[in-house]
Amino acid sequence: MRRLLAGLLVCATLIAPTGAMLLAHEGHDHKVMGTVTSTAANHIVVKDKDGKSVTIQVTPDTRIKATPALKAEQIKPGTRVVVTASENKDKTMRAKVVEVGAAPAAAK
Repeated sequence: MRRLLAGLLVCATLIAPTGAMLLAHEGHDHKVMGTVTSTAANHIVVKDKDGKSVTIQVTPDTRIKATPALKAEQIKPGTRVVVTASENKDKTMRAKVVEVGAAPAAAK
């Protein structure tokens, strides 16, 4: 019984890194959280928590979750967003869902 368990442990140890490599490919979802710096009908530029600007493509299939309903180009700079996007083979990002947070407070 001990030999069986030891053999299973060795197999699991050898297989685990291979499984992680299978998950590291284009097409899986990424979460980008940050502040919108600019928008257009076909893309959003978000400054992420590390201070990097990330350009994310917006397609007709992209869902924008906002109250009231908005189009991508209507999201104001300074608005906090969480974008769920997939990475293409050419390393560009395509938005699946854009969750719009609070808009920036108006200057007084």
